[in-house]
Amino acid sequence: MEDNQNYSGDEQRGDLQSALEAARCEAAENLDKYLRALAESENMRKRLERLCDDRVWQTKRRLVEHLLEFTDRFEDALKYAKADTPLEQGIRITYQQLRKTLEQEGVKALPSMGEVFDPSIHEAVELGDGPGRENTVVQEYRKGYSLDGRLLRAARVQVASNHPKQTPPGS
Repeated sequence: MEDNQNYSGDEQRGDLQSALEAARCEAAENLDKYLRALAESENMRKRLERLCDDRVWQTKRRLVEHLLEFTDRFEDALKYAKADTPLEQGIRITYQQLRKTLEQEGVKALPSMGEVFDPSIHEAVELGDGPGRENTVVQEYRKGYSLDGRLLRAARVQVASNHPKQTPPGS
């Protein structure tokens, strides 16, 4: 009878160990599933954050592009306004306030004059002789700008060349 009880005790111990091993396997599988779901949730959060940031940037870009048209017109007006007149002073103050507001929103003018031509930030609209070295910007027709470190608008420029004055193909 004792052998029968030991056998059932060994059998119970084996059953318990099997159950414990099965529970450990299930716990490991559940932990793996949890960690994968957590990682997927974090990836989704980051993806949505990037999407939201990009949407905000695109909306901001559209508005700033419209405002840059005003800065262009103010710059044109300042070229032709008679100096030290109330009209010129009003245009200048308004222009400076607009520029300050754009800077606060992350807009920066890109340098062009005297710089080496860079097709990623300059748009060559004319090639010709100029006072600068070959392949440098000698005249700026329209300023270029960046928004939050990303190109917003390429500068339209004339680039110095040893070749006779010409307009680039496709312009």
